[in-house]
Amino acid sequence: MRLKIFFRFLLSLYIVNCTLYIDAQAAAPTSDYTQQTDTNKTKPVQIRRGIELKEGYQSYEQYYSGKDMAEEKRSHFPHTGTGTWTELNPKVPRVTYIGLDFINPDTGWACGGSGAIIKTTNGGDDWTISETPVTNLLLKIHSYNGQVVICTGYDGLILRSSDGGETFEQIVSGVGNGTDLWGVQMLNDTLGWVCGMNQTLLKTTDAGLSWQQLFPGLNQHYWSLNFLDESYGMIACGGGIILKTTDGGQSWAITQAGDIRSLYTIDIIDSLHITAAGFDGKNVYSDDGGTTWVQNTDVPAFSAINWIDFIDTDTGYCVRDVYDIAKTTNRGQNWFNPNTEVVSEWHIQLLDDGTGYSCGEEVGGSYALNFFKRTNGLENWSKIFLNDNFSDVFFLNEQEGFVISGIYSGIDSRGLYKTIDGGYNWELVVDAPDGVELLFIDSLTGFIGGSNAIYKTIDGGDSWYTTNGTTGAGKIFFINETKGWAIHSGTIYITTNTGENWTAQHTLPADSYTGIFFIDSLNGWATSTYIWQTTDGGVNWVERTDIPAVFCNGVYFFDLQKGWILAENKLYKTNNGGLNWSLDPQIYTYTTDFGIISKTHFIITGSNIYETVDTGQVWQNITSYVGTLFSRLNSPTAYLAFAIGPFGLVLQYLDTSYVPVELSSFYGSYISNNIELKWTTETELNNSGFEILRSTDLTNWETIGFVPGRGTTTSKSNYTFYDSDLIGNHFFYKLKQIDFDGSYSFSEIIRIEIQINNYSLSQNYPNPSNPKTRITFSIAEKTNVKINLYSITGELIKELVDEEKENGIYQIDVDLNNYSSGMYFYRMTTNSGYTATKKLILLK
Repeated sequence: MRLKIFFRFLLSLYIVNCTLYIDAQAAAPTSDYTQQTDTNKTKPVQIRRGIELKEGYQSYEQYYSGKDMAEEKRSHFPHTGTGTWTELNPKVPRVTYIGLDFINPDTGWACGGSGAIIKTTNGGDDWTISETPVTNLLLKIHSYNGQVVICTGYDGLILRSSDGGETFEQIVSGVGNGTDLWGVQMLNDTLGWVCGMNQTLLKTTDAGLSWQQLFPGLNQHYWSLNFLDESYGMIACGGGIILKTTDGGQSWAITQAGDIRSLYTIDIIDSLHITAAGFDGKNVYSDDGGTTWVQNTDVPAFSAINWIDFIDTDTGYCVRDVYDIAKTTNRGQNWFNPNTEVVSEWHIQLLDDGTGYSCGEEVGGSYALNFFKRTNGLENWSKIFLNDNFSDVFFLNEQEGFVISGIYSGIDSRGLYKTIDGGYNWELVVDAPDGVELLFIDSLTGFIGGSNAIYKTIDGGDSWYTTNGTTGAGKIFFINETKGWAIHSGTIYITTNTGENWTAQHTLPADSYTGIFFIDSLNGWATSTYIWQTTDGGVNWVERTDIPAVFCNGVYFFDLQKGWILAENKLYKTNNGGLNWSLDPQIYTYTTDFGIISKTHFIITGSNIYETVDTGQVWQNITSYVGTLFSRLNSPTAYLAFAIGPFGLVLQYLDTSYVPVELSSFYGSYISNNIELKWTTETELNNSGFEILRSTDLTNWETIGFVPGRGTTTSKSNYTFYDSDLIGNHFFYKLKQIDFDGSYSFSEIIRIEIQINNYSLSQNYPNPSNPKTRITFSIAEKTNVKINLYSITGELIKELVDEEKENGIYQIDVDLNNYSSGMYFYRMTTNSGYTATKKLILLK
């Protein structure tokens, strides 16, 4: 017995290692600086080459050895192709961004892994992906005029854009493999500099079309450069040395700045004040133009400072590995964390208006897409991208859903997120727990499986509380509204009162459960290293030693007879209630979970994605079709599903053959001085909403309102809009239906005729006026209309209207700016005999 327990313990350790490996390789597509895991140990990738490899790290070459870089790039970039699978978040390449540059608070670029360059023109609210011809790691990017943009990277790579960073072409640098270019600055429309490893210094005088190599005479790595103007510049170098030129690079002075630790970044504040920083927290400061340098307090030791930016001679910020953004207010003598959890180790930029941007990731490389913005000159940094490593997803309907991130899957935003527009936008649910499992049994009642407890909501996810009897859950399964099971480590728990209380039902001595599924209230299956079966609702669990599957990850049954078990890189199936099992040869890569879209349509996740549309008879590898790997999937309807993964990945599956946007009716009528427009849709697909357009001549159209749509739904939807701003007697209307991606289509045009049966003169609005007001009147038949403005004494002040009008509603705008405050009267008379007078008050 002891030998068996010990053997199971060893197997459980093996399972953990295998699970870690598959989590890194399958459930978490990797970026160029992502923490990697093999069967032996976890090794983050060291990006800065040409220096001693840090203990516990692997080199960039080691990680990417034997990998197809084009495939790496494809898997990191957003999926845009099939129309069935669409990436809703983050919609930019899921890589680490190493360099950034903003020419103003709104317009900027960032570059990083897999040849990724992204651009924003609205301060990071929206981004476009720039076209690049490379798969290399890109390190730095810069533009002087916003039109020509230069980007540098590994192995002497220089990319140039002449269209504002929309597209890039590769430029010959004259520098070979192994020489990474870490610094770039364009000083004007034509002059620019690039520096890098192996004493590399390049200069352009034709806006980056060609580059000339210069030799300042120092045999070190040139890690960063900064020019104050065309003549005055400095380079931060290995060995703690700074190069300085005052003649535009014709000659260079060599100065030892502090000890021999390398300097990775330099910032010329003005001609006298310069700061530099680098390896092991080293930072130096000069107030005499770089002639002498003061070495300040390390911030902290063993933390490389990769970029530094000062906004005046005393105040500056730096980004560093291991730790968060640091700030100094005394020239770098002391540094502190400015009350922020921002983690961006590669680049930071502060603009004149106080806006700031930073990018990178934390030590260990667990989180790509760490990109932050600082606003209003305050220390309030916020994430630009939602990049949590999501662990589960659940949608209540087509529009309302949740995603959750696990125990160590985010910085400053870990937890539960909610969407009410079909996954296009997400908001953090305040005070909600984080976890690895998410399940709702109705629109109000839901559960989160955390590391220490099972949490419950009874108000649709707005608030959560801790249930009783468990120490957490990795999977939760309910067979009806009251009875359910959960697994945590090696224990199966049961509840019979809708999850308020849980009781341990079965415990393994040295193993962990990975999956659980019940076909009905009595018949259930569970997976661990081996397979377990119950026929009495979990009172007794029997180990199915006759089933050859080991290291199992999940189980699913279609009915009492047909079921499947995921085990390592295998899929086992039964057609006779689990009496016999056979290996399905169509699945041959590591598998992790089942995702059910409909009774016949399943997904298997893992190191590849498999799909069946015929209840498991035929499986297809759809990894390239999906565009990336994901770990979990949830489907609120038979035509719609949502999948999640690392770095904020949210995918939408949508069978468009199910759901067109079908407008079944559109009509209007005149009711109580308003035109009431009504329309009905039978179904909707990604419908953001409807713009209402109006015209009086079928040529000139104006948008008069917007009504939100229902997103995606197969239910009939009714809409109403009231138009009260009416002038004339006939109007044309049409609807502009807009999808979430911006595409749109127009409805048919309808015409509404107004027949006015009575004369009327309305009270001016606003009243009192200051100084403008509007007067509305109605004409029952064609007649000449006069409207005059009088003083309180009856003196004619102004003639407002004197013309023939057709049947209809009319408005006039009156400007009283030249009149003094007081009471006035306006009178309407017609040739048909109608007369009316109203009082008007002017109050300035």
